[in-house]
Amino acid sequence: MDIIEQLLDEGKFTEALKMIDSIDVSEAEKACLLFFRAEAERGLGFFEEALKDYNAAQECCGEDELLLDILLGTAKCSRALGREEETTAASVGACALAASLDMKKNDALLERALALRLSGDLEEAERIFKNLMRRYMKNGDASGVSFVCWSLGGLYRLQGRYKEGIRIFEKSLEYADRNKDREAAGYALFGLGGILRVAGFMGRALESYLKAKKIFAKTDDNFAKAYAECGTSNVLRQMGRLQDAWEGYERAHSLYSGLKDWADLGFVEWGMGEISRKNGDFKSADKFYKNAARLFEGRSEPRGEALVKLSQAQLLYLTGKTKEAEEAHEAAMEHIRAHHLHTHLESFT
Repeated sequence: MDIIEQLLDEGKFTEALKMIDSIDVSEAEKACLLFFRAEAERGLGFFEEALKDYNAAQECCGEDELLLDILLGTAKCSRALGREEETTAASVGACALAASLDMKKNDALLERALALRLSGDLEEAERIFKNLMRRYMKNGDASGVSFVCWSLGGLYRLQGRYKEGIRIFEKSLEYADRNKDREAAGYALFGLGGILRVAGFMGRALESYLKAKKIFAKTDDNFAKAYAECGTSNVLRQMGRLQDAWEGYERAHSLYSGLKDWADLGFVEWGMGEISRKNGDFKSADKFYKNAARLFEGRSEPRGEALVKLSQAQLLYLTGKTKEAEEAHEAAMEHIRAHHLHTHLESFT
């Protein structure tokens, strides 16, 4: 079990999973082994499978400290899949248990803030993030600072606060490098690339994604590899390199499908729809937009839904259906305002 834990700490998730599948343990160790399996699956990007094992581990867990780790893992996976209710329940449970045990309170509070961000309570999420930032800075926790900066950057992007967002993602990267944490640096670069892209800085955005892509190329993190392909393709699409973007979307499509990450697959389908529309293939564009809409539905992706609604309105107008286009655009604006978004103003999306 110690060897498995070490492999997980080193990010050798495939190797850890093989060892987990090859050993038998006593009933007393069953929950721990299931937890390790879930951690390995989460590291590989198999969030659905990980959730099943976290739930199985929770059912037979008799140790509060392990239960806390299970709840934290459940919150992370549920959030990655856009499952708002499950994320909220796991994060609230983790906070209560962390307070009771007087341990990992910052970790639990961070997941609570991320759950609030997912549900759209951005003001409360920001307040918690900033409190955590002060704690991490005071404790000299470079890893904690990097992660909370990354979390704040995503929040600022949702609010259209690009200048602040760029600065905080750069700070996340700085602290990740200071801690020699390559994975954290990669995710900071993802965040930086994304916000630079929607702010219109295409050259820097592409550079950020390519650096992140290089970091994850030789890791087990399939989710990061898919994210890199999708993000890079978004930039290439906006730069007019449509064939290169299409090929990247195809790679991302395959990876996200393999991971059963339907919410992120929705962004790939939408991107492919955008390319089809730009190429004048309106029939294919319509198909991709409808696929994206189905994938976003019920997965706490209001921005993704907004992008699709806006694109569908534009497509209706291009095909001469002006009245339907106006109605679709108005419905998109109602959705955007209801979720306090600024997606309609993102001219570089």
